[in-house]
Amino acid sequence: MAVYTGLVEFGWTFIFQIINTIIIFLVLKKILFKPVREFMISRQKGIEDTIDEADTIHNDAMALKAEYEGKLEQIKEEGREIIKDARLKADEQGREIVKEAQDKASSMIKHAENEIERENIKAMNELKDEITSLAFMTAEKILRKKLDEKEHDELMRKFVEEVGETEWQS
Repeated sequence: MAVYTGLVEFGWTFIFQIINTIIIFLVLKKILFKPVREFMISRQKGIEDTIDEADTIHNDAMALKAEYEGKLEQIKEEGREIIKDARLKADEQGREIVKEAQDKASSMIKHAENEIERENIKAMNELKDEITSLAFMTAEKILRKKLDEKEHDELMRKFVEEVGETEWQS
């Protein structure tokens, strides 16, 4: 007895096909779907664990990055301090070198001035000696005929005293 209602024929064959489909479904559910479902759940749990682990690693990496950036900034600051200290030391050494050079130059100038003063005094003394000698020679020639020896000695003594008291200027 088969009833035709369009494309599907309702009969025993149709009922056996539905029963076979339900049995295959139950068998597949027991044998295939349950293990596949368990595999999918374990796979999902594994993926979630991997994601959690990746998040943990990412957070740790970010913490390390922040720590290293802090250390890097600290190192940069220390470098700036070292450079600042080096500049200050270099400036101080430069000032010391300039001061030493100025002191040395001042000492050399003072020494040169003293040497010039000594040479000036020496030249003045030599000049006095020369003038005295010339004056004596001139006076001697002039007075040789007119003065006696006693007057001659007195005149020379006065001349030497006057020349010695006179201040020589350069």
